[in-house]
Amino acid sequence: MKRLVTGVAALLLLASGGVAAAQEIRIATEGAYPPFNFTQPDGKVAGLEVDLANALCERMKRPCTVVAQEWDGIIPGLLAKKYDAIMATMNITPERAKAIGFSTPYMVVPAYFVVPATSAIDGSPASLRGRTIGAQVSTTHSRYVEKHLGSDATLKTYDTASNLLADLKAGRLDAAITTGATASAWVKGDGGKSVKLVGQPVIDAEVFGPGIGVGLRKEDTSLKQSFDEAIRAVVQDGTLARIAARYVDFSITP
Repeated sequence: MKRLVTGVAALLLLASGGVAAAQEIRIATEGAYPPFNFTQPDGKVAGLEVDLANALCERMKRPCTVVAQEWDGIIPGLLAKKYDAIMATMNITPERAKAIGFSTPYMVVPAYFVVPATSAIDGSPASLRGRTIGAQVSTTHSRYVEKHLGSDATLKTYDTASNLLADLKAGRLDAAITTGATASAWVKGDGGKSVKLVGQPVIDAEVFGPGIGVGLRKEDTSLKQSFDEAIRAVVQDGTLARIAARYVDFSITP
């Protein structure tokens, strides 16, 4: 009998270990959108959202792994169950909400226009008409240009923020639109010699939504609840603000 009990206990231990392993959360980020997410020389992803993802998993008491996924395939990858969540500076929009669910917002980041340092463009719609404007593909930034400038400007889209910046610096664009933190990083990167940030924060609630959230499959309601509770916790205890301060010089708190 003792051997039987011991054997059952061992099976239960293995089973519980299997359950624990199954509880790991795989989180996808782009790995190409500094300072929020980027890929280090050793191939590992890092950045504000990676640090935040680890903090959220700590609150949920769940092991997690952050993986890189190209932006244009990030929602299809979630729906195909390649991972469980997305943390990639993804604004919560009605269009995206048709396909996936979202957590409560974990940060709000305004967008800005960036132009060559010698440009006379001031960020106003009038100064952007007739110009070639760059934005990352399938983003709220490209949607903003389409909505507000339409045929009055030429929109060019890019797979990554780094390629967008490269074309702006090379003179193939008159302006680019991106998040304020990315824009600031671009300007600081070369001391403002080649590019500058112009105008006021770009605001449109219809385009940008209430903020940036964790992308989830709609059926994963329990995981959404866990993320919502963890986000509230890191906001309330100041963890989010401390993480953000490592990367940006303004508040991102929702």
